Amino acid sequence: TIAKDLAPNTVHTKITWQKSMPSSSDIYRYKQEAKSMKPQTNKLKRKIDLYGDTRVLTIRNQKRGKIDKRMLHRIPMGRMDLFKADLIKEDKPLDVCLLVDESGSMGSYTMSKARMAAISLKESLADNPMLNLWVFGHTADSSDRGVTEMTEYWSPTMKDRPMAMGGMRAKYENRDGSAIIASADRVKRQATNQGTNKLMIVLSDGAPSAAGYRGHTAYSHTASCVKHCEARGWNIIQVGFAGSTKSVMSQCFTNWVYVDDTDKLGDKVSKIIRKVIKV
Repeated sequence: TIAKDLAPNTVHTKITWQKSMPSSSDIYRYKQEAKSMKPQTNKLKRKIDLYGDTRVLTIRNQKRGKIDKRMLHRIPMGRMDLFKADLIKEDKPLDVCLLVDESGSMGSYTMSKARMAAISLKESLADNPMLNLWVFGHTADSSDRGVTEMTEYWSPTMKDRPMAMGGMRAKYENRDGSAIIASADRVKRQATNQGTNKLMIVLSDGAPSAAGYRGHTAYSHTASCVKHCEARGWNIIQVGFAGSTKSVMSQCFTNWVYVDDTDKLGDKVSKIIRKVIKV
């Protein structure tokens, strides 16, 4: 369950989790879609694969430190600022969570676009040793009214089925705010280093909707859950597809971007990631 003060009401607090077990067709779909998204994956790698860099910054004209050989010619001038200091700057590790809307409103077409985007992001990030990556899907109310149903597709503790994301599909309803809270809690429990930067990318059609969770009620609850997580160190970005509108996205999320064509994924998503996490 999630805390009652974070739930949309006192009834809808239950969360269920399962780990995806891909079929042979899911694996085939993953391979095909990863191949078709390869150009965008390569672009994402170039533009956001910055974590793990070690940079040496040299500060010159210091009065103490290591002698700066480039300044030796100034000794006869009586200059005392002949030294330099080297600063080593390393990126902090980053926890990344991809959260994919698997509701019925996503449909087969929108779901395929969101899945392809998620696969491309996963392929571009999973090999970076400075990143911990989680990929979750969410739906609601299929087994019982009021239940938010989460699926784990990839995580630091679940790497034995790397193509499980091929099984992502449109299912039932979506209680976005509850799914965001559940994802943040799951990452917190599994993360080995609590001092890392945190980034959650929510891929959806921008319309939270479930039993007792529609319209303004759903939008305001999603927004409050986003703000709750942001106050606890998360940076959250929504990547909207198909039915997403500026009006709904701006009501629910602080940071969002609309992707009308997966061929624009690399440019649009890398740009907002760099802006939000300031790299």
